[in-house]
Amino acid sequence: MQKFDQSREIALFIEKLRMDRNLSQENFLHDVISLRQYRRYLSGDSTLSYVILDKLAKKLGFDAEYIIMELEIEKIKQSQNVYELYNAVVSKNFNLVKELLNNIDKDNLISENDILLYNHSINIFYFLKNRYSELETINKTKHLIGLDKLLAKKALSTSELVILTSLFQFDNYNEKHIIAEKLASYLDNNITIVSGHNIKVLALALHEIARYFSIALNYEKMYYYANEGIKYSIRIKSYYLLDSFYYFAGAASHELGEYERRDSLFTQCLGVSIMEDNNLKINRYHYLLKENFNIDSNELISNLHKQYN
Repeated sequence: MQKFDQSREIALFIEKLRMDRNLSQENFLHDVISLRQYRRYLSGDSTLSYVILDKLAKKLGFDAEYIIMELEIEKIKQSQNVYELYNAVVSKNFNLVKELLNNIDKDNLISENDILLYNHSINIFYFLKNRYSELETINKTKHLIGLDKLLAKKALSTSELVILTSLFQFDNYNEKHIIAEKLASYLDNNITIVSGHNIKVLALALHEIARYFSIALNYEKMYYYANEGIKYSIRIKSYYLLDSFYYFAGAASHELGEYERRDSLFTQCLGVSIMEDNNLKINRYHYLLKENFNIDSNELISNLHKQYN
């Protein structure tokens, strides 16, 4: 009898299709399985066989193969919506958050990763809207991912990676060094894992670790992780956080006395901002370079133009 590793996900998707087809559970399960057994499939306590899947699929008017194929399409769609929700929350685009919350059916999310990130997004949203205190949000975050057990794992899901990274934002979280070392260990050993619609997750983690080591005044590690971010962004052809990676790497180079490398990295930082045609970023870097390093960014831009002319 054929079994599926993703048995619970298939059962949840079948349940969603049942509701979409306006079938009662009683009529849907009649002459196939008991309601008790069906609930065991939904909870993941029992494995759904291909024979039962085929019978349930026919009740819905579909082929079993069609359901398996559509499941993967639905999972990608749900993941994209949940990651968009999280990005909208952290960027404080609350109008988009409201729209996405209306579009996401939280009760029919299939992937455990998506359920985890959805709940985390809600917690952060309530924190930003002052419905949760910082301490409440820290405790909810730790409970959500089972922090102590998670730190003992040798591999992290993308949602776990995002949630761990988010702990850096809390001033009252006193164990950032533990999170930093865990994330650093994970990224050093799994630098090419994240792909597809999750490509920004790894960049975000590298960025936050570089920022952490800048606060910790560990400029060797700050440079290392900022440079890893640069290499990763170039490899996946993404501008996401690339200007900031160049800035962090340049700032670390300054502290390490590598001034020629510093100027090259700051020039690249400005170049990315110019290519993005982002005047806010350009003006911000003008200010930061002058204020923190006494560098005339106009001179760096002039040298940049000379390189390409």
